[in-house]
Amino acid sequence: MKFYHILFALIVLMAGCKSKPKPVVKSIPRPTVSTDGGRIAFPDAIMMRSFTTQPAHSEVIRTDFSAPGHVAAMVLKSTENPAERLVLFDDPGLSDNYTAILQHRINIQTQRGNLDRVKDLQAHGAASGKEVIEAQTQLANEEAAIISDEATLKLAGFDPEELRRARPNTILVVCEIPENQFGIITKGLPCTLNFTSFPNDRFVGRIDNVNDYVDNTTRQIKLRISVANPDGRLKAGMFATVGFGVTEGKFMTVSRDAVVTVQGRDYVFVKTGPQVIERREVQLGQQRKDLVVVLGGLRENEPVTVENTLQLKGLSFGY
Repeated sequence: MKFYHILFALIVLMAGCKSKPKPVVKSIPRPTVSTDGGRIAFPDAIMMRSFTTQPAHSEVIRTDFSAPGHVAAMVLKSTENPAERLVLFDDPGLSDNYTAILQHRINIQTQRGNLDRVKDLQAHGAASGKEVIEAQTQLANEEAAIISDEATLKLAGFDPEELRRARPNTILVVCEIPENQFGIITKGLPCTLNFTSFPNDRFVGRIDNVNDYVDNTTRQIKLRISVANPDGRLKAGMFATVGFGVTEGKFMTVSRDAVVTVQGRDYVFVKTGPQVIERREVQLGQQRKDLVVVLGGLRENEPVTVENTLQLKGLSFGY
């Protein structure tokens, strides 16, 4: 009888254990990040509360307008031919283009002389029409080739004709300015340069050329600036900051806390939906107190994240 009592107690105990519900483990909600890191979607509004935003807005301020640049070429006097200029580019490909242009010019002069000679021979019955066509074709090929090399140089901010006339012992600095600052820049405008290699020295330059096109991706325009280099201290490839003086106008600004920098590029995070934040690359100007001038990349009144941007940086770039 005692055995049945024990068996009954075990059955009741097992039934009680089976009736207890198993605990449910809930997964922690996490943000969803796009493959390129440019878009971050949050699962609920509670997580969004940590990322306070402020609208990007324009205001009238005074700012020292400047832009980064680098010494793209050095102009020296040729020892073999004093009438020609020896141009040392920081890009070997541009050196090849410039050398090819000089060679094409020689070839064009030669081919023009040859064409005149063949035409004269034809006029006297000593050359055929085929020989004239061949001479014309050779000349046309050289003229087409020089156009291609000249276009490459101009896209890099150089005019081949101006290079031939450039003063010896001069450096040529190329820098880019935002499209919205183009109105204050003109050819011949003086500017000041501060080189990373000589932080305590200021050099004076002059804008020699403003490119004829705006980069479709960055919305930047290339400028070429000539700077006297009589002692040869400045070398091709050196970096500089080019100052264009103080301007007063209406500029878009954001809090400096909104900006993160990755590999030399500046970004902000814009709220584009109730639970969505997108990364946006921006071009920055000068900083004034706790505000930074935004020259490109944002639209008026877009909500920009100003708190916990380092967390967004980690999510966006995978840090």
